[in-house]
Amino acid sequence: MRLRPFAVLLLLSASAFGQGNAPAPSQSPAQSSSPQKPAPRILMWTPPEHTVVPFGSQIRKAVSEVRESCKDKDGKIGTYAGTGFIVAYHDPRLAADQNFDYLVTNRHVADCLDDDLQPMQVLSISVQGTNMKTGQTPIIFLNDHGNVPWHYPANDSVDLAVTPVNFGPDFAPTVIPLDGFFSKADFEAENIGEGAKIILSGYFVQLEGSDKLQPLVREGVLSMIPDTPLTTTLRKPGTIYLGEVHIFGGNSGSPVFISTYGIRPAGPVLDDDFRFLGVVSGYYYEDSDLKLQIATTVMGKQRANSGISMIVPADLLKGLILDDPELKRERDANFPAAQAKK
Repeated sequence: MRLRPFAVLLLLSASAFGQGNAPAPSQSPAQSSSPQKPAPRILMWTPPEHTVVPFGSQIRKAVSEVRESCKDKDGKIGTYAGTGFIVAYHDPRLAADQNFDYLVTNRHVADCLDDDLQPMQVLSISVQGTNMKTGQTPIIFLNDHGNVPWHYPANDSVDLAVTPVNFGPDFAPTVIPLDGFFSKADFEAENIGEGAKIILSGYFVQLEGSDKLQPLVREGVLSMIPDTPLTTTLRKPGTIYLGEVHIFGGNSGSPVFISTYGIRPAGPVLDDDFRFLGVVSGYYYEDSDLKLQIATTVMGKQRANSGISMIVPADLLKGLILDDPELKRERDANFPAAQAKK
């Protein structure tokens, strides 16, 4: 039930016009020395019917802008923005067409962290990009006073935040199914490693003046699958992937997908089948001493970007959604039998 990739199939139909069965006219000795030219082949192309929307176009519809009004420690009020997306979890107790939906972004976005990683006071928070059935993408305020019930991983190095959402029957959001996540174990199972193509979509702050959210799609490669903890954007040792893909202000919280194209143990995968790999968290920039430093992207500041981004693995997001005790209690509250066992 993952977002399906785009496949192109060119159908070529050839019609050749050759010689008939009538005997060839007699030729003089001079004529016989010149070989007869074959009739030209005419290639006729029938445009294919595209039944699947291009993958990049699909993931653009899956992302939203997360916008906050925050007050810093000096009382100054500012506006900050990042990216969010919705993950759909199909609890086996639900009907086949039902899911629990969760808005996902980074913790440093949800808490509106300042440069010292201290939370600012969130005055209001909204999302834009969730599609209505009419095709509109209105601004939706999660809470006028910023008191959104965010849930965070127990490991405080993990830069993730989720909150349950239900936008109502007038909305038809593009979601990322939890059962389509690419896990750490899938690298070995699928024979995929560094160098694999990755693609992401995120809020494009440079198009701020547009009357509609215009996410940007970017492509790169998976650069490193570290086998030891690295310093995360929360400045603590933790688990991240590194990708060679250029990100900038507003991309925090963007979903990243990995291509399974190539030769696999089960046979060749000849079309780009994408799986959810993780969440953009920050990037490395070069300071004036040419030392690599870590930056989040929610502030929209630009430095000498190294082009190497940090990605929170999908496994950590899956664990947060499935194992957070409060989220589990909220799901159980929808099923009387589960409540009766407690």
